[in-house]
Amino acid sequence: MRAFLAICLLCGAVALDCQAAEPRHTGDTGAEKPMPAAPEAAESADEKPAITHHAIEVAGGTLQYAATAATLPIKDASGKLQARMFFVAYTKEPSADLASRPITFAFNGGPGAASVFLHLGGLGPKRVPLAADGTALPATTRLVDNPWTWLDVTDLVFVDPIGTGYSRAAAGVDAKQFYDVAKDIRVASAFVRRYVTAYGRWLSPKFVVGESYGTARAAGLVDDLQDSAGLYVDGVLLISSALNFSTFTFRPGNDLPYALALPSYTASAWYHKKLAPELQSDLSKSLTQVERWATSEYLVALAQGDRMSDAERSRVAERIAHYTGLDPAYVERSRLRVGEERFAKRLLRDQSRIVARLDGRVTGIDSSPASEFVHSDPALFAAIGPYVAAFYDYVRKDLGFATDLRYEFLSDEVNHAWQWSSSGQGALYTGDDLAEAMTRDNRLRVFAAAGCFDLATPYLAQKYTFEHLEIDPRLRDNITFTLYRAGHQIYTDLASMQQLKADAAAFIRAARSGATPDASTERDSSAGDAVGK
Repeated sequence: MRAFLAICLLCGAVALDCQAAEPRHTGDTGAEKPMPAAPEAAESADEKPAITHHAIEVAGGTLQYAATAATLPIKDASGKLQARMFFVAYTKEPSADLASRPITFAFNGGPGAASVFLHLGGLGPKRVPLAADGTALPATTRLVDNPWTWLDVTDLVFVDPIGTGYSRAAAGVDAKQFYDVAKDIRVASAFVRRYVTAYGRWLSPKFVVGESYGTARAAGLVDDLQDSAGLYVDGVLLISSALNFSTFTFRPGNDLPYALALPSYTASAWYHKKLAPELQSDLSKSLTQVERWATSEYLVALAQGDRMSDAERSRVAERIAHYTGLDPAYVERSRLRVGEERFAKRLLRDQSRIVARLDGRVTGIDSSPASEFVHSDPALFAAIGPYVAAFYDYVRKDLGFATDLRYEFLSDEVNHAWQWSSSGQGALYTGDDLAEAMTRDNRLRVFAAAGCFDLATPYLAQKYTFEHLEIDPRLRDNITFTLYRAGHQIYTDLASMQQLKADAAAFIRAARSGATPDASTERDSSAGDAVGK
């Protein structure tokens, strides 16, 4: 279970042919809405695209849109069907000039996660409301209109990678061949290329959004689309980035994650009022102080290893304890290295509570108080049940897509069978793919969103990765980094979700116009303001 949660929501290739039949085009009569054609004839009734029409009230008024729930066939170079990938696409109606209407492809993480989390969490026109700050289960599961949907700014395509959602390998095809970093990126690239061909979106401004492992996929995807498809993406939006696994993977011999996680520990301890008064008074100032110490004195202390004197070790342990609310003696016994699971277990141990890896504000009952590790994540548990129940009801009743397949929201099979070796490195790193894509296309913009209470992919680890991309200094202005007072799934916090929508909309408009992006900011979702970092 710990291995599964560590990668859930973070956290010979098949030659793919992306030819597709041209979609039929019909005029809008003002009464009967035209229905986009399927890219090819469906092989069974449950593979036919389900197209429905809806309306929602957003800030600019009434937004009418079409929803398409369907599978897209993926074939090899010989034309043999390899898989069918499920997607839900939302397009604004009446159809605007497709050459000017942006389209965004959304991928969740895992790598065994379906797109339901981004889809019903905050980006789509419907959402599942949790507690206002995302820290507790709702009293009842329900699906409501989402006036903060991104659909007023861009059309949306939520994609389920093979083995997740309703996406499956074809009969007689071994699905495990797709559970691989490089092949996963190639299949995602094939999907995007096939979709824009089938639905006439080659001239549309194109964006990719990924969350957690979906950001690693997104970074590789934009690079692969340039290289193999001649398809240039205008911008990539990365939520809770996981581009460099070595920055948040706690293992012997890798000291970096301990320093980079420290500010997130501070934020979580601040939320639970475990810090000294001078640190409790202003979270932003406290995080800035901890960031500086963690990337200077703390890293130097860790680098000394056993050469450190007892007095110096005690002094550093006291400082770590001061910034985390932990017991100094425990920190010293841990050799100054407290991983995120140990922190989650220890912070509220006197209350028999654990804090969540995905959101340090969320707590749960400690079911194994004698253990040093947590065995479940209460933040993940709070989201899964409501999202999955709402999706099953929504996809059949509202979207009209009926199938007997199980919707694999978090695939245990995919996560356990996943092959990381194709990256060619000990720890996955796709920052080089993103850097290469930005270098080749200096118009490519990057928006990175992080939550300060995220213990799974700590925000300072994300910043560290972006600050160490090997890109020309002139490209640095193409990256916008924004910090929210939220956890890993930023959209589960209502105020942060609203601000994320505003920031994403501004980013998409700026990327289309070529304007200079805003500087990196910290978003205080409780107050709704931004403070330059």
